[in-house]
Amino acid sequence: MAIFAPKCDRCGQRTRNEEDVQPICDSCAQEMRLILDAAEENTHSCPLDGSAMKKEIAHMIVIDRCPQCKGVWLDGGELDKLTGDLRAEAISVMTHSLSMTMP
Repeated sequence: MAIFAPKCDRCGQRTRNEEDVQPICDSCAQEMRLILDAAEENTHSCPLDGSAMKKEIAHMIVIDRCPQCKGVWLDGGELDKLTGDLRAEAISVMTHSLSMTMP
């Protein structure tokens, strides 16, 4: 048995998880599932210029982005999830910064 876990093939983080006999971390596995789910979603047209919007992953949320005007479309609940995740990340960073300055 190895002392160190193998590295994720996508990001290089050490992990004990595997899919298809390849090491992959939880974050990358979740992102890969989102990409596959996004490929099955219907393509939306931009409400401003009518261009076909492209699917992108941002903070583990599938968003639709217009390649022309760069506008973004979020489905129901995604804005709340995105802002909640960003708030939690900001609080974590501030807490870590404070703990580093405390004697």
